[in-house]
Amino acid sequence: MPLALAANQVLASATHLFAKGAVMAIGALPVALIRFVLASAVLWGWQRFRGVKGFDRRDWPRIALLGFLVVPVNQGFFLFGMVRTTPSHASLLYALTPLVVFLFARGILRERTPWSSLLGIGTAFAGVVLILLERGLRSEIGILQGDLLILVAVFGWALYTVLSKPLLARYDAMAVTTGAIVIGTVMALPALLVPGAIPPLHQIAPPVWLAILYLAIGTSVIAYPLWMYALRHLDAAKVAIATNTQPILTGVLSWIIFRERFTGIFMIGAVMILAGVTWVETRRAAA
Repeated sequence: MPLALAANQVLASATHLFAKGAVMAIGALPVALIRFVLASAVLWGWQRFRGVKGFDRRDWPRIALLGFLVVPVNQGFFLFGMVRTTPSHASLLYALTPLVVFLFARGILRERTPWSSLLGIGTAFAGVVLILLERGLRSEIGILQGDLLILVAVFGWALYTVLSKPLLARYDAMAVTTGAIVIGTVMALPALLVPGAIPPLHQIAPPVWLAILYLAIGTSVIAYPLWMYALRHLDAAKVAIATNTQPILTGVLSWIIFRERFTGIFMIGAVMILAGVTWVETRRAAA
């Protein structure tokens, strides 16, 4: 299980970079549509090959809600946000996932929250506000708007994670992931009616196809089920705290590939986010 979680984090860290390159080349909408149509086809085909039984009728409404959260909400806002923000900003904001999951779990699953966790929650959100204001006050309004879209994506992913937990007690990780992504993709298909939603496929350059294939296969088909698999078999705190490694891995890759520069305020905010998340998860594990 620890290996599955580690693999998920490596794949997720590179996702921000491939997404940035793809959406800058052809736009967020075509990347989203092509990615999830491909991912849905592969996942559905694999489930058919495995001969996995379908879901109980009572579980379909929750599966549909998960599909809405993971495709239109999470990935819709993520990809449109990546048009305006940077890979390192996106990975840092996703480092808030454990905190948001923690808060949703407390409200929805009625988990007990140690009062000491509030210190970490406040520190992490202060770090996010610091980064957002630093970019906004420097008139980089586009990046600020992108960061806000990414925050919506983070909340969508966190809610998707929490609401998936009961289903993972009855179905395997691949089945839940497949059901959610296929239904979410169907919900997104009306976007094909938008004029020019997808450019002629032969005009998409090979590097862009490579990035889209990574998002479809590496992220949606492999990383998503690994996340669910870890969530099913490991303590929730151990799963959540692993997300803290993403900003470091993505930041290094972004510096190498995009030559992204980091300001002092950005680094302070990053440290605050990681420190706050780590504090919450270690208090949670010790509770």
